[in-house]
Amino acid sequence: MLQCFSQLNPQWLNRAFVYTGSVGPLFHDFRYRWTLDGENKLVHAATYSKICFEKADDVVTRDFAWDDAGIEEMKQWLQSQYEAFAGQSPVES
Repeated sequence: MLQCFSQLNPQWLNRAFVYTGSVGPLFHDFRYRWTLDGENKLVHAATYSKICFEKADDVVTRDFAWDDAGIEEMKQWLQSQYEAFAGQSPVES
């Protein structure tokens, strides 16, 4: 599992209400983000590539419980999304 995913836990998520990150070379990077929903105790996670979240056309989203079990599930989901992305051929720019 990528280090950026393996270190996540419910307390780590408290760093920011909206968090974004990326893995990979410029113009062919895997991007991810999540927003915290304290009212419903959820983490709204998303993955996408090549462009900002607001303009990306390949956004995949999923909600997870904001607890130990939910964050473990989110880590596995992020890793599987990354592996699927990494298995694709790089786009020529």
